[in-house]
Amino acid sequence: MAVVGYTYAHDNLCPSCTVGRMRANGIKVARSSEQDEAIRRAAERVGVDYSDERSYDSSDFPKTITSQQARTELTELPDGERGEIEDEKCDRCGKWMKLGEKSPTEAGLTRWVRDDYELPQALAREIARKLREWGLSHPEFITEDNVRQAAAMFPHDYATVHAEGNPQRIVLMPTPQYDNDPCFYCEQPWEKHTFTCTTCGNHVPADAPHGHEVQVKGQIKFREAKPTT
Repeated sequence: MAVVGYTYAHDNLCPSCTVGRMRANGIKVARSSEQDEAIRRAAERVGVDYSDERSYDSSDFPKTITSQQARTELTELPDGERGEIEDEKCDRCGKWMKLGEKSPTEAGLTRWVRDDYELPQALAREIARKLREWGLSHPEFITEDNVRQAAAMFPHDYATVHAEGNPQRIVLMPTPQYDNDPCFYCEQPWEKHTFTCTTCGNHVPADAPHGHEVQVKGQIKFREAKPTT
């Protein structure tokens, strides 16, 4: 089983950060591209039986984390749901041990949500922020259901997406096409959404009355009569 990290000095660390921590603690580790082998040799020099992890404590010398052991439990999901990511972040540098890279910034995740799901920038920003709160900070671990669930938590303009054959040929429809037409983003009924008024530009709840008095050219505007004093 592949070694992807180490538990050492009360932290779970990627190989590079493990070597750095060992050197900072006075343990000599040879420079090598094969970091696991270098750590094994370091164990021999300090008298640690690296093959028997039960014989020493992780506060004294690193213990391996395999690809199967690297898991992150998600406890912040909505509605009391629980989830798990089959990877784990280094407590020092923030890289995912199996992926070998950091999660994108909030702005980077927003761009990914916006571009990958054809969403408006404002809604993508809210979704990205919520996904990060849930622990889903890297696109590798995010599903379409996660995005829909997050989208349902924020008011947004109604839009449906219809793709015929090629899913890349997407046409946005700004209004419902039939009764009970659900929103593509969150699958909620159109009544739970807002619409942008073409007259004033405001976001208006779908089920709220909204109108404007528009004076037509040539039309006589009558004023309300005031009572005489």
